[in-house]
Amino acid sequence: MNEVHLIGQIKRVWTYNDNLYVRLSVRRSPGRPKRSAQDGGPYDYITVAFIDGKNQYSFTPGQRLTVHGWIQSRDFDESLRDFLKRAEMKGVSAEDAVSIPGEQQRKTVLHRSVIEVVAERWTIDRGDNDK
Repeated sequence: MNEVHLIGQIKRVWTYNDNLYVRLSVRRSPGRPKRSAQDGGPYDYITVAFIDGKNQYSFTPGQRLTVHGWIQSRDFDESLRDFLKRAEMKGVSAEDAVSIPGEQQRKTVLHRSVIEVVAERWTIDRGDNDK
């Protein structure tokens, strides 16, 4: 059975094609394996996809969201150049990260796998915010 139920705080919102995505900070239940503070502490960070939700839904960081859905995995190829562009948007200099000529960055392809939760039902909670 592929069913997921999450409650967490929205950390980031973005769109890609016609889909809307949110990154949730979800507190681990007590008794589950612990993580170090450097790895996120008691929180897991999970991407939730709202299929065709780009122009239908509106979420903002800080909102607490309850989501019911299912897990999907996707594989795709991305050029090293595109990967480095996204890293630069997050404050990492591509030149500091790698010293590969620009043309080779375009030709070098990374195969990536993404696992995300596809939302079927959700509510924005009005209660206390978690992390």
